[in-house]
Amino acid sequence: MTTNNQALVIKSPQSFNKESVPIHPEVKENNARVKVEFGGICGSDLSVYKGVISHARYPVVMGHELYGEVAEADKHHLFTKGQKVVVQPNIACGECDLCRKGKKNICRHKVSLGVTDNGGFSNYVDVPVTNLLVVPDDMDGKLAVLAEPLAVVVHAFRKISIEEGESVAVIGCGTEGMLSSILANLLGGEVNAVDINQEKLDMMKRFQDIHSGSPSILEEEYDHVIEAAGTPPSVEQAFDIVKPGGNVVIIGITDGDVHFPARKIVRSDATVFGSIIYDFPKDFQRAFDFLKNYPDMFTPIISKIYPFSDYEAAFETALSGRVGKVLLDFNEEE
Repeated sequence: MTTNNQALVIKSPQSFNKESVPIHPEVKENNARVKVEFGGICGSDLSVYKGVISHARYPVVMGHELYGEVAEADKHHLFTKGQKVVVQPNIACGECDLCRKGKKNICRHKVSLGVTDNGGFSNYVDVPVTNLLVVPDDMDGKLAVLAEPLAVVVHAFRKISIEEGESVAVIGCGTEGMLSSILANLLGGEVNAVDINQEKLDMMKRFQDIHSGSPSILEEEYDHVIEAAGTPPSVEQAFDIVKPGGNVVIIGITDGDVHFPARKIVRSDATVFGSIIYDFPKDFQRAFDFLKNYPDMFTPIISKIYPFSDYEAAFETALSGRVGKVLLDFNEEE
């Protein structure tokens, strides 16, 4: 029986603390209990911290990019104790019109762990078995944490087809931008990645086959433009630089007003896609394929790993905007 459960609870914007959170003595029907080993700090975690997500719930246990071990199996033994798993942190209702069409990623009543319901920056988290996926054998747990954010990019890239030698512009070199640049490169694209943050550009120098620089380097038109910065100027630049017949895929999220050049998009027969999260489990399985086959490409995205006890330093680092993925290590927490 699980007794001790320390969790990172945010009670209001910019007010969080590690504290003891009760956990039910028995795992609910159709759930399994996961002992969390690593968790990734995501941009949405930072937005919850800042208080800029209007639908976020407070107080809430933070965290949704999670890797761990099954501590208590579900009653139907779909998972077994000791299995290494990752968590798909968006729980669809399964009943709305969009869910019935198979579009659970845009469920009208979606519950998001760490945002609208308790997440998994804790020693243990109970998760529906429908939202767990076994990690491939021998995959490092720190790398497996990247499956969730990489699945976002995998899903977005399903909307387009990058052919060998086609030009790809990636606007924004945060985690999703770096993942987009790497994936586009692996698929054969000639990738130019841009950001206004020099520290992010310095990280991109590790990837020798990807050209990176400030937004001013994007002086031509591109077959595919991936917008991953989530600002009005970056979205507008994406529209400006797409080739006739090309594609714009918008992954970044902005609440700001964006000028849409309808005449250009129509007359150039360009296609604009919005993309949000993923289809589970197929996008996670595809993400695992890339992580397993190209670990050396993805590992550099992880910049810092902090023990759970140093959560304040971890968030301070992540909030600085000068690093890639920051992980919390729960392995020494009991």
